[in-house]
Amino acid sequence: MVVQATMKSRTKVEETLLPRPRNESTDGSSPGERLLFYDEIPPWQKDNEYLLSGYRPTSNSWLLSFQSVLQWHNETINIHTHVAGSFIFALFPIHFYHTYYQHVAGAVAIDAVLFTIYFLGVSVCFACSATCHLIWNHSPALASLGNQLDYCGIVLLMWSASLASIHFAFTCDPWLRGIHWLFVSASGFGCIVFTLNPKFINPAFRTARATMYASLGLFAALFVLHSIYLYGFENQQKRLSLGWMIAMATSNLVGAAFYASRYPEISHPYKFDMIGASHQLFHVFILIAGLVHYKGLVAAFLEVRGPEHIC
Repeated sequence: MVVQATMKSRTKVEETLLPRPRNESTDGSSPGERLLFYDEIPPWQKDNEYLLSGYRPTSNSWLLSFQSVLQWHNETINIHTHVAGSFIFALFPIHFYHTYYQHVAGAVAIDAVLFTIYFLGVSVCFACSATCHLIWNHSPALASLGNQLDYCGIVLLMWSASLASIHFAFTCDPWLRGIHWLFVSASGFGCIVFTLNPKFINPAFRTARATMYASLGLFAALFVLHSIYLYGFENQQKRLSLGWMIAMATSNLVGAAFYASRYPEISHPYKFDMIGASHQLFHVFILIAGLVHYKGLVAAFLEVRGPEHIC
């Protein structure tokens, strides 16, 4: 306990001793408004102790928080990457229909429905993420709400991405396809309930929360192994576009590695507060993963609905 307290004290001292840069990055975009340093913001707004500057003052105003979308601060890149991603995926149903769906003779309506569910799931996820970062400086209550929206968006993305992949993985077995849809949907619904119910935010439910989110990830991956076991690797490599799926997973893992390690800001104080921080890189890699998964779903669609495919 003494060692731990000493380390905390030393960290606190080191933070105060770090020279504060005096440059444009510490000035707000609005006249007379100054962005804050980490030790100046309230505890509820603190999330990453290695981002030392560029924080917006507490607004207590929807208008001021939304106006900050056009200002330069340490959430600007986080907001804009996922606003752009949300807009792109909202337009993808049109792209898929005109570029692929109407040109494939074997296409069926459920294909278009599941692609649209995926696109809207990703679009809503990114919109929730952007909203979370946008209102983070409003108040403790809205910061908490934004956090809940962010987690719900992640669940929605995982669920919507799984549905289409399960559809193609079990294209020759509708009954098993329905079973896997049920597992993923039930797990996703449970995660949403846990996320939105304030009771389950209590530390006493930490294990239950972890179990729910782990189950969603498990069911989202289990169908891949199950389908390979039933139909063989060669068939499922095409039906699932496993190469693209691996690329998607790799992009997600790289993004998660930046997020968890908090690199590069952990090693370079102040240099990446505004642009290039770990959470910003995480956003970029998640966006790339979403695009890669779309490419993989298209390849699976063309394979399964192609003239040479047989069950």
